[in-house]
Amino acid sequence: MVSLKPPPRSGDGTNFIDQFGSTFGTKDVTVTPGTERPERPVATYPAVITAKSAQFNVDTPIYEGDGLEWDDPRGGRMRRFAAQVDVNDAGGAAASLAHVRVELATTGTTAPQKRVPRVDGHVIVVNGSNVNIALEGATITQQIPVSAGYEALADAVGKALAVIERTEGIDPDEIEFAREAATQVVEEAAKAEPDKAVIKKALPMLRGVLSAAATSGAGKAASELVAQLFT
Repeated sequence: MVSLKPPPRSGDGTNFIDQFGSTFGTKDVTVTPGTERPERPVATYPAVITAKSAQFNVDTPIYEGDGLEWDDPRGGRMRRFAAQVDVNDAGGAAASLAHVRVELATTGTTAPQKRVPRVDGHVIVVNGSNVNIALEGATITQQIPVSAGYEALADAVGKALAVIERTEGIDPDEIEFAREAATQVVEEAAKAEPDKAVIKKALPMLRGVLSAAATSGAGKAASELVAQLFT
């Protein structure tokens, strides 16, 4: 079979790959159909890859049991299988967060994989011009000073992350994206001369996940914070 090329990317921020791929990068993933809808051709699609999952645009035709392959940065190719496929079909203001999340396995199987309960990972607490960051539930926090003029933004980032992590129904990968974006913003704000371009690039990611939290039950608290996440 001949692998089809990736579909055109709009680049206007209207879909998941546009929004998340611009910050976290993408891989062109070749999908080989498994036993479900085997009539599909081998095709290649852009995806955001993490250690245990791959996220595609919501209209990507990928199913449990499919084979996935992409370039390994160490050389050669990475080969995984789609163990579980979840379609997160968000709408309205959160439409750009709609995506397909694929749990990866090293062997071919269509059996559902055991889900690991989500544990809050990052805690950002602002006290005046100082920020405490606890990573992955650590009991010892890292305290860093925030540059003058960035205190309110750092405070809003910390509150936004807390809202996201408390809201049920948010995809685990979106939570991780929010954590990484929040950490990027705070670390940049702590520099002697923060680069506004770096902060502006990370904030849309946080706002996007926060908007999803607003539609998933966080409501007014999340909506008000979205308006504060600008610089």
